[in-house]
Amino acid sequence: MAERPLTVMIALSDPEQTEELEHALGERGHVVVATSFDLEQPEAFDVVVTDGEALDAATPHIVLGTAASGGNIHAVLPHSADAALIAAATTVVAAGYRLSAVDAGDANETADTEEAVLPRDAPHNLSLSPREMETLALLADGASNKVIARQLKISVHTAKFHVAAVLAKLHAQNRADAVAIALRQGLLYL
Repeated sequence: MAERPLTVMIALSDPEQTEELEHALGERGHVVVATSFDLEQPEAFDVVVTDGEALDAATPHIVLGTAASGGNIHAVLPHSADAALIAAATTVVAAGYRLSAVDAGDANETADTEEAVLPRDAPHNLSLSPREMETLALLADGASNKVIARQLKISVHTAKFHVAAVLAKLHAQNRADAVAIALRQGLLYL
């Protein structure tokens, strides 16, 4: 069964940044990008990336720059964030997570969000092997086990093993959760 493509609305004021993000999302393979400001059916989008005000009240938003207020803002990234980081954030936000900067002392303070964080006693420097770090980077790109196997020149069975090891070491429930945890813990810089 084919995976439904992720639909991302890009509403950025900088055409060059829009083009870079469109290219980065296009490389992910299963992403449909919309750059039109025609929002007659905003529910048709899985995620909106904007550097301005929220475009609707239902779709999860990733805001670049200063955070606007609203319950649908799931991530705030620096305005200078590169396209790869924004693309990874779209995957995490579309999976239902909220991204926020968490200091070591604030790891258990989740406010009113649904974000998952590691327990306070969890190690901050998780020891992933070099191969597991490569697997994690490919997970952040949305790679399937077959793609991971092809990229790392290993069997699909071994790729599954590495994915399972990453999920276990990060105490993640699924691939998107692993990427979100890795981003928060500083294990993954996109």
